[in-house]
Amino acid sequence: MVARKKAQIALENESEEKFLAELNSSAKADKDSLAKAASYQDHKGVCYNFDGLVVPTPKDVDKWLTDELLPLRCPHPPTACKMATLIRQVKSEQDSIGGTVACVCRNVPPALGEPVFDRLEAMMAHAMLSLPATKGFEFGSGFAGTVMRGSAHNDMFQGGQSKEGAAISAKTNYAGGTLGGISSGSDVYFRVAVKPVSTIGRAQSTATFDGKEVVLEAKGRHDPCVLPRTPPLVEGMAALVLADAALLQRTRLGGSNTMVSDARSDFVPDAEGASRGASKRQRSA
Repeated sequence: MVARKKAQIALENESEEKFLAELNSSAKADKDSLAKAASYQDHKGVCYNFDGLVVPTPKDVDKWLTDELLPLRCPHPPTACKMATLIRQVKSEQDSIGGTVACVCRNVPPALGEPVFDRLEAMMAHAMLSLPATKGFEFGSGFAGTVMRGSAHNDMFQGGQSKEGAAISAKTNYAGGTLGGISSGSDVYFRVAVKPVSTIGRAQSTATFDGKEVVLEAKGRHDPCVLPRTPPLVEGMAALVLADAALLQRTRLGGSNTMVSDARSDFVPDAEGASRGASKRQRSA
């Protein structure tokens, strides 16, 4: 069993070296050969080349499958292939690379968050930037919204067009699911920037505490990219923030409801206030 495992590892290493040699080659023949070869396969059995283009499935594809799999958690297979190729190339150079994670929170109830210090997007930023290796955060349209006109960036309301049956909904969602720091009922979405791994195998110059210049070269096995490991952390942090905001909203309402109105019927503040006032008088009586 051990000998078989060693033989499998040797075969995979040989194939990886050939793949990288053709990828970095300047010869047109090598590029053409690599473009026709199946380098990746998705869960549906569709094969792609190194650049994410669909290629015919080889007859002996089972012979080339490996157990050394790392899910990139990218929902678009062609893009996932390009990401995998880049990571493999960076790894061969004993270097590392970062990336960006996008998160969408659906069915978020309105009225979560506060208008000043504990704005929902501020709490999300606090949580995401508390994760290791995170270096940036943008909410909604983020930095792309800075080049838009206000007339285009404004999320205009419309009546009776929601698939969920809400009385009103927004035509767009550049705000990212909040209004004034409070959730609006639209999808909450944001992006998190993840830096390249600091520990790499490439030699780099540094200095000791007494100022002596030395060379640092990390040993051992290190991930060339931690981006594929980040989505579960981002999802968990987002869930904690939303759950915390929902519990805070319940304390404001004084019951087990997170929302006063789910927007499927007209909200009449006076009627709701009178109803809560009547229930309080009954309890006090």
